[in-house]
Amino acid sequence: MFDRNIRRLVGAAGAIAVAAGFAVTVGAGVADAASNSVTWTDGNSKFTRTISNVNPRAGDTITSTTRFERTSSVMEFIYWVKDWHPTCLTPLSARVGSNPNGYDSFESYGIDSNGKNGDWTKLDGNLTKWSVNSPTLSGRPTYPSHRTFEITYKVEAKCDRDVPLDTGMSYKGSLGSGTYKTKGPAITVQKDQPVISLSAAADVPFTQSATLTATVTDSAEVDKIDFYDGTTKIGTGPLNNKGVATFDWTPDTPGQHSLTAKYVGNSRAEPSESSAQTVQVSDAEITTVLTGPEAADIGSESTFTAQMSPVPSGGTVQFKDGAANMGDPVPVDADGKANITRTFDSQGTHTIIAEYSGTDGFARSTSDGLPVPVSEAETTVMLTPPASAARGAAVDLVAQITPAIGGGVVQFKDGDTDLGSPVLVGADGKASTTHTFRSAGDHEITAVYSGTLGHRGSTSGPVTITVTDDGGTGSPGNIFGS
Repeated sequence: MFDRNIRRLVGAAGAIAVAAGFAVTVGAGVADAASNSVTWTDGNSKFTRTISNVNPRAGDTITSTTRFERTSSVMEFIYWVKDWHPTCLTPLSARVGSNPNGYDSFESYGIDSNGKNGDWTKLDGNLTKWSVNSPTLSGRPTYPSHRTFEITYKVEAKCDRDVPLDTGMSYKGSLGSGTYKTKGPAITVQKDQPVISLSAAADVPFTQSATLTATVTDSAEVDKIDFYDGTTKIGTGPLNNKGVATFDWTPDTPGQHSLTAKYVGNSRAEPSESSAQTVQVSDAEITTVLTGPEAADIGSESTFTAQMSPVPSGGTVQFKDGAANMGDPVPVDADGKANITRTFDSQGTHTIIAEYSGTDGFARSTSDGLPVPVSEAETTVMLTPPASAARGAAVDLVAQITPAIGGGVVQFKDGDTDLGSPVLVGADGKASTTHTFRSAGDHEITAVYSGTLGHRGSTSGPVTITVTDDGGTGSPGNIFGS
């Protein structure tokens, strides 16, 4: 009875024991996993509470242990023990230990109840189940000299970080009761330390998109990941429910790129950065497609167009007729095109190709050969007859060459007989002569064009001119050539 009265007088003022030097703390710094203990006395009872790791992280398991000892010869029976803890701890299992034979031993024990608010876990005994003797009696050791209550918890992600969270205990025994809800040791849940791994293709063609994938482990607090090319932030990807963030990256320069994935951190998780991944951005492959006429005439202009895909940022195209350059290189425009106009001076099949020079980030490229058959252009001759003809009177004969090209000659004929010498064709495509018919009757007149470089010769259709003796009007007949 004396012991119980002492317990009640002192129990409400347990802090006095700590101030008097009975609290003992053992452990490492905040950043490391550390076991801490606090010891105090209340009347003739000595209590030691130990937390296996006072600096846990979310997902860890920790153990809270309360050890009862007596400092007097009066034995006490423990009826129940409540372990007070942060509501973010989930109790997993319990054990009760003692040293009935002088050796410590533990037995698993069922958790009897938990606090309505989730802030305590209770183990119930009975009137005689859990005894605690004084360490010695008449100079001899007695057993059990202590009783230990151990509860294992899981640290949940909802715990506040970097804030001391109180722990403690309360109990009821045969000599009284005690309540020490915040006696300690306090638990400080550390910020998560996310681990980020980054995956990316080792080689990426310039201008093409590549998916960067960041996978986050060891934290449920990360919501997004920033992706970097060297020191330049290139984008952000939200984290999905599998802890993965992605970003589609299109390189802006060729060469080597050092890519990382970073998390900036928040009140519940530390900043983190992946290892750098080196990605080689190679020159983009270019396809050059050449288009032009299916056929061409000598002396006529033909236009050829080279289209580069994807569109490069510069460079030139050298057009070639076989192995011979067709003029100077042509700059590629903003649409990825280059054009050239060529006039062929020889007939036959000409194979045209386009060679793209390449530029920063874009590879060289050569088109397929484009065969172009080149031939002489067709011509037609139209003969214009006089309105009338009379024997012995001079008349004008005019031949029009189409297309209207200069060069070549026209031989006017009366049947198979040449009417004078060949006549040069002027720049307007015309040739004319003056002729005096010596006989009356029908005369079949034609104009035979010799052709010139790139243009075939041709003959007009026959024109029948009726020549009269009396100066009458002749009939013009068919005036169109062939």
